[in-house]
Amino acid sequence: MSNVPVLGTNVGPISFPGISSGLDVNGIINKLVSLTQAQAVVPNNQIASLTAANSELIHINSLLSSVQNALTALSSPALFDSFNAQVSDPTFASASGIPGVAATPGVYVVTKQTAATSTQVVSDATAGHSEKDLIAGVPADQVALAQSFAAVTPSNGTSASGQGSITVDGQTVKYNVNTDSLQTILSRIQTAVVSSGADAGFTISETTVGGANDVVQINATKPVSLGSAGDSGNLLQVLKLDQAQIQQTGPSTFQVTGTSGVGGINQAATLDGGNNANFKNVVTPFFSSGTFTINGVAISVNTSTDNLASVLARINSSAAGVNASYNAATNQVTLTAKATGPQSIVLGAAGDTSNFLDAAGLTNKDGFSPATTLGQQASVTVQNPAGTNSTIFSNSNAITSAIPGITLNITASTATPYTVTVSQDQTQLVNAVNAFVSAYNGAITEINTATQPPVVTALQPGQSAAAGATTTQLGGGVLFENGDVQSLKDRLTSIVTGLFGNASDPFNSLSQIGVQVDDSVTVLTTANNGQSNGGQNQSSGTDQLVQTTNFAGTDGAFAPLDTTKLEQAFQNNPTQVQGLLNEFTNQLGTYLGNVTGLPTSLNSGLVGVLAAGQTSTLQGFENSITDQIGSLQKQVSLINDEATLQATQLRAEFIASESTIAGLQAEQAQLGAFGVSSSGH
Repeated sequence: MSNVPVLGTNVGPISFPGISSGLDVNGIINKLVSLTQAQAVVPNNQIASLTAANSELIHINSLLSSVQNALTALSSPALFDSFNAQVSDPTFASASGIPGVAATPGVYVVTKQTAATSTQVVSDATAGHSEKDLIAGVPADQVALAQSFAAVTPSNGTSASGQGSITVDGQTVKYNVNTDSLQTILSRIQTAVVSSGADAGFTISETTVGGANDVVQINATKPVSLGSAGDSGNLLQVLKLDQAQIQQTGPSTFQVTGTSGVGGINQAATLDGGNNANFKNVVTPFFSSGTFTINGVAISVNTSTDNLASVLARINSSAAGVNASYNAATNQVTLTAKATGPQSIVLGAAGDTSNFLDAAGLTNKDGFSPATTLGQQASVTVQNPAGTNSTIFSNSNAITSAIPGITLNITASTATPYTVTVSQDQTQLVNAVNAFVSAYNGAITEINTATQPPVVTALQPGQSAAAGATTTQLGGGVLFENGDVQSLKDRLTSIVTGLFGNASDPFNSLSQIGVQVDDSVTVLTTANNGQSNGGQNQSSGTDQLVQTTNFAGTDGAFAPLDTTKLEQAFQNNPTQVQGLLNEFTNQLGTYLGNVTGLPTSLNSGLVGVLAAGQTSTLQGFENSITDQIGSLQKQVSLINDEATLQATQLRAEFIASESTIAGLQAEQAQLGAFGVSSSGH
């Protein structure tokens, strides 16, 4: 029985590394499906290229829109109506062109002129208390200086003790504002100078000048010196001698007279403060607020919180049209009209509730006599280039009718002749043309880059010619072989190099005014070609795949603007240059409006407006590419659907196979079990 074979032992078992079959089902399906999906590589690459092309078209559209904006600026009449004016003597006047107004170039002679002045109202100097006014029945110059009307600053001494010193003719005199009166101090100064022998004829006293009876005056027989670096306190300012002129009145006599009476208004003290801030009349309403009026504008004042300085500041910031100031040297408030010419300054109104104007001595009340000086007109006499004289009058120093198209700003009155040379200002035109050239070149350069062809070279990077070669394609723009875009560029080049106007016109092309397209074109060539077709290699070497080569011709871009040529053309015939540019901007603007879909806004109006339902040129290009992308996407979708169906079918077949194999394996197992059982018998 040992030679009887066991059933099933000679049947090789079905052995697969899978579940039933042992096959890598997913791997097999993926490999088979990938072969189908490989058909989508080409259309997907085409979709990517076309999408990049559409993005590039959008970018070019934006750049061409910038060119349209530059054309808008280039069409402005202000470029041709801008003038310069040069004044021979700037101490007398300045001059400038009036924007948008034509002037006549030439030399104008101003033979004489008078500058306009502003109306002024100057207050009565006696509105502030003087040292002759009484304090408790005693003249102020006989009480301590700190308690008198002379104490118009926060401190007349060096400390709270009131100690100070003043030097006159080299003699230093000490004083104490808390104990010494004005009369005492003046007497002490005179005694010190005389007794020292510095000037035996020296006197210092109060006198009457211009209605003020407390003006300090010095009379001397020798030159007078006032103050020294070692002085303390502000007594010279209090006596109004710090700005006074030292005069020689005779061969051996000298005199110094204070600029005003001792005393005056304290700008820092509130209007209800000590001695009413030294106003001679109380400012009302006391401890309350009210208003006064200047030129019909109501201005508020609060005696509890305001001082003279704050009220004047409020006047200046109001719409009253005046500048207000206080001169401590003369003890006067001045109102000056902001506008020049013979305009009135109207003070007060029926509804006023404060007497500030009266108390400040600005009105003819309470015995005050303010001085009003009426502003004067400006006048200028001009001789034009033809030799004709004319005299112009104006309330303003900015005169616009003396020289047509020019504003003449008078700064001083003079009878000395000076000249104003008027010429056309070419700066704005040059800037506008340069801006157009820059915008246009930006668009053309982008088009050239996008449409440049690839370079096919036989060398690989790092190879030499002797090492063998395989073909390599380098470069190339995303719009290469796009005839539509190339046609667009050709049309642009045709317009900018074309003729405008009549053949007999002095200027009928852009090149005649310095706007010239370049005369060479740079392209990529293989590095091992050497010089060919008249080109000039910019770089070479066997290890370099490509090089740039210049050829005669143009790539459509402009060369740098010939500024001198433009300026000369504009100077010789500005009307013809303007006419040339107007026709050019109209033609190019019309074309670009159709290309971009946005009309070009020129001074003459909108040009290049699309008709209803019309599609712009670039949008048409984009639509065509979009249609191609859609068609390719459908192809890819069909391929993907086919791959999905294939995977589904393969998976179903493998499942069926798995079932069959599983059944066979079960039968084999039964046969194997039967064989083992038989051998047991």
